[in-house]
Amino acid sequence: MESYTNISNSLIEDENLSHTEFRVMMTLIRYYNTDLGYSFPTRELLVKKCRMNKDTLGRVLNSLEEKGYITRSKREGKAGRNNIYYINKYLVGQETSSQASTKPKPNNKSRNKKKQATEPQEDLDYKLGYIESSLEFARDFRDTELAELKEVDMKIIERVCEEMRGETDISPFVFLLDLQKCKRGIN
Repeated sequence: MESYTNISNSLIEDENLSHTEFRVMMTLIRYYNTDLGYSFPTRELLVKKCRMNKDTLGRVLNSLEEKGYITRSKREGKAGRNNIYYINKYLVGQETSSQASTKPKPNNKSRNKKKQATEPQEDLDYKLGYIESSLEFARDFRDTELAELKEVDMKIIERVCEEMRGETDISPFVFLLDLQKCKRGIN
């Protein structure tokens, strides 16, 4: 069975990427898991699919992270530790995202721009501003997570923020799970 990968045409036209960076970006996008919100191919798979040695791959991954195209993180699993790759640019539907062009900060704290909570309550910017002024996140909300957030009532968001207040490095995924639990408890 044939499979396809949707990519943004902007990736092909990006003159800031070397040919090796382009190849790695394409491979990371190919192995992107929409349910999890990240890509997690092994380094061995990246070396094989990108047709480069492990030293070159390391330099390319460092460069992509410095340029803000990806953010790397560690994941503990049954097979031990491995890298996961958050793709900050060029996922289809992500081109206009406020986080898609923001360079990651070294401390890996939230990179979404802080927004003042002065807009209408049902507006996504207001919700995001409220959440980020209340809690400290380990990473940005992905586009799929923002879409979920858009559908949640502000009262539920306020309740979950109050329950999680004081926690640090919260995963947006965990936050959304708590929103869903709270939502089911209310409805």
